[in-house]
Amino acid sequence: MSTNIPEEQNPEPKPPKPFCYKDLQTDMQAETEMFRRIAKAGRKIRRWFRIVLFTVFGLMVYTVGCQTDRLARTIIFQPTRFPAGRWDEKLDISFEEITFTNSNGDKLLGWYFPLDKKDKAGAILYCHGNGGDISYLPEFADLMRRKLDCSVLIFDYAGYGKSEGTPTAKGILDDGRAARTALAKKEGIEESGIIVYGQSLGGSVAVDLAAKDGARALIVESSFTSLNEMGQRFFPFLPTRYLLRERLPSVEKIGEYKGPVFISHGLADETIPFSQGQKLFEAANEPKTFYVPPKERDYHSAPLGEEHWKKLREFLNNTDGR
Repeated sequence: MSTNIPEEQNPEPKPPKPFCYKDLQTDMQAETEMFRRIAKAGRKIRRWFRIVLFTVFGLMVYTVGCQTDRLARTIIFQPTRFPAGRWDEKLDISFEEITFTNSNGDKLLGWYFPLDKKDKAGAILYCHGNGGDISYLPEFADLMRRKLDCSVLIFDYAGYGKSEGTPTAKGILDDGRAARTALAKKEGIEESGIIVYGQSLGGSVAVDLAAKDGARALIVESSFTSLNEMGQRFFPFLPTRYLLRERLPSVEKIGEYKGPVFISHGLADETIPFSQGQKLFEAANEPKTFYVPPKERDYHSAPLGEEHWKKLREFLNNTDGR
């Protein structure tokens, strides 16, 4: 008996595909195209990520800037609004109440202290600081009239005392311009013949008026170089010099005024550093005078002493126009 067992069939292996440079090149091109698409997608993702990142950062800076600016305005402007103030006090001082309007149509209040004297030293427009209102100033205005031999106008910025409107950095400059026009009409002289006197915040108003339109003389008491510098002082942890929109850069403007300048600043001033008064003086043109009040009268908003009044009188007597 025979058994036919078929022999195991081992199929012959296929011969390897011969190497083809074209196929290799095609594969490499496919891989290159794939990586190119991946890289392109990555660039798009990075670009959009940067756009989102910068947008978020910009919104954060804008928000912080707005809040800083709003907070700064709250600190800068601290008006007393009628009926608060000393409006009901009876004073044995002669003055005239006048009203005038700014460019926004807001009615502003001023108190005019005339001096009917032919050889008087001039007419002073006094720009007060950031707080209170003119109801606190009649005695000081009368002292100016008597000590400096001048007519005087004190006034309230928009939003102060009985003046209408809301105070802003740009607005107080406009208010000062309107007040100067009113005083010039009262005195019957050119606006450039007015002596502008500013204390603290009012110094920036006086500097702006003198620099842009001229003045008989410029007097600046305890004022700052710019709001940006002051902002950096109050908020040292924020880049306020870049965030504040309201700058009032007196140090940049004062050099544009070509006339006599009197600057005073106390060494003990803890509100506006003495160094800022020095910087203003350095930026001003000749002829100029820098006065440092004596001890006990060298703090911010200190009453003027006899020596201070004497220096101011000498300064005005040496200016043209007497």
